[in-house]
Amino acid sequence: MMMNRRMLLAATMAAMGMRHSAFGSDPKSQGFFVPAEGSPHTRTWMCWPSDPSVYSSKRRWKARSLAEHRSYFESVQETIGRLAAAIAEHEPVTLLAEKKHHALASRLCGPKVQLLDIPTDDIWARDSGPVFLRNGKGSIAILDLNYNGWGAKTPRIQKDSRISAAIAENLGCPYFKADIVGEGGAVEFDGEGTIILNESSWVNDNRNPGKTRDEIEAALKAGLGVETVIWLPGVRGGVTDDHIDGSLRIVRPGVLIMGGRIGGTSERGRARAEAKKILSKTKDARGRSFEITHIPSAVDVRSTEEYFFTGYANYYVGNGAVFTPSFGDAKADAYAVETLGRLFPERRIVSLDVDRIYENGGGIHCVTQQQPAP
Repeated sequence: MMMNRRMLLAATMAAMGMRHSAFGSDPKSQGFFVPAEGSPHTRTWMCWPSDPSVYSSKRRWKARSLAEHRSYFESVQETIGRLAAAIAEHEPVTLLAEKKHHALASRLCGPKVQLLDIPTDDIWARDSGPVFLRNGKGSIAILDLNYNGWGAKTPRIQKDSRISAAIAENLGCPYFKADIVGEGGAVEFDGEGTIILNESSWVNDNRNPGKTRDEIEAALKAGLGVETVIWLPGVRGGVTDDHIDGSLRIVRPGVLIMGGRIGGTSERGRARAEAKKILSKTKDARGRSFEITHIPSAVDVRSTEEYFFTGYANYYVGNGAVFTPSFGDAKADAYAVETLGRLFPERRIVSLDVDRIYENGGGIHCVTQQQPAP
């Protein structure tokens, strides 16, 4: 279904008498907060991969011929289309893509995915897109975290850096600009006043030069409408400086999933062990201790790419379903599905081959962004 920038939710917004406007940087003072990801959604937002040079310029792809680059890029597009179609079986999906890409995107995503004429560079809607907020009256708002390409790790953000403002304009909802730089994948929230994040991707001069942790925490509290910020160490380096959603997720208040290796001699293993230690002694905003379930990474996988991300924590919670990767490791895939099924008993667990996303350093959660229901 093709949509222009004014059609989407026009009737709803007109009925609510809402128009897009910029409000500054303090949503909390106006009653807005970030709701839990598992609360009902109006829709899922995704971004179309439109620039093949984003992939051909990556170090790990440079050995390929031009024909191989093109073929690989097309397989990334097919993967995004397959994921969008799967989510659209459970809730509306809006895919951002410049008009000239709509014919291909429509063919690969299927008839249930709505297309919106907003240009994109890459697929990482969780980071380049907005964080959606809600208030006690059911109104929604958008927080723009000033995406800068993960600390200028990628030069191609001219289109992606404008996505939050473009969505706010389309929806006609209040639009806030944060006083800090960050990404949606760098923060986990429970919808009841608690957020968890890695210091490595926030207290970092590539995003927030000269700002202290206390200053960043104050901005996060004001922007996300929360009371308690739990800092974990994380690991500097890599594309994202260790986004929290790659290794730790909030299932529901007081219940967490940790993925990957915990402990050992690697820097990440030690950081995960320290995170678990911190969480074992910490309470959330409502005074609850944390129950932690561990899901190990896959080992015997299909992909032969050197930087293949094989963690299961980067799942996405939709209306009635949880979307998780299948890596080809029969034992690990089955364990992840069983564990998620136990933790989300009211939802169907949908396991998908989305290797092309995970070969590029992110996962299902990284390419999706939920809009909470009013």
